[in-house]
Amino acid sequence: MSFFFSEAQDASIRKLQAESLRPVKKYVPDSLIKKWKSGGNYTLTIGQGTLSNWAAGGDQFSLTVNTILQLYSYYRKGRNSWDNTLDIFFGYINTTSLGSRKNDDRFDLISKYGYSLNKKINLATLFNVRSQFVRGYTYPNNVKTFASSFLSPAYIIFSQGLDFRPNKQISVFFSPIT
Repeated sequence: MSFFFSEAQDASIRKLQAESLRPVKKYVPDSLIKKWKSGGNYTLTIGQGTLSNWAAGGDQFSLTVNTILQLYSYYRKGRNSWDNTLDIFFGYINTTSLGSRKNDDRFDLISKYGYSLNKKINLATLFNVRSQFVRGYTYPNNVKTFASSFLSPAYIIFSQGLDFRPNKQISVFFSPIT
C-alpha cells in the first residue's frame, strides 16, 4: 500500500495568500469639521375638484398642479459664515369657466455673508433677488392682458447690518442701511 500526496499552486494563488496575511490599515476619519452644509426639499401638489348641482356657484371641474423647490447651502469657517437659500414656487390651475392660468410663479434667492463679532452677533451683508419665471397676465373682463415677465419686475435688495443669532435655528437681521 502506498500513499501519494501532491500540492500544486500557481504563482498568482501564492501571491493572493501572501497579501491576505498582510495587516490591514485602519481607516481614520477626517478630523476636519465639514464646512459646507447643503440640502433641500421638493414638494409636488396636485388637487382636483368637481361640483354638480351646486347652488352657490363654482366650477364643475378644477385641477391644480403646484411645485415647490427649496434649496440651502451654509458655510462656516472660523468667524466667517455664508448662508444661501433659493425658494422656487410654480403652479397652474385649470377650471371649466376660466381655462388655464398660472396661480403661483416666483423665486427668492437670499445670500448672506457674516463675520462674527461674538457668539451671537455677526456683522452681515445680505443680497436678495425676487422675481418670476414666465409671463404674467391680468384678466380684466375676462380679457388676457400682459402684465409681467421674467425679471420684470425684479426686486433686488443689497443691505448691510447686524445679524443676531441666539441659537442655530433663529437669525434676526437688523439692517439700518439698505
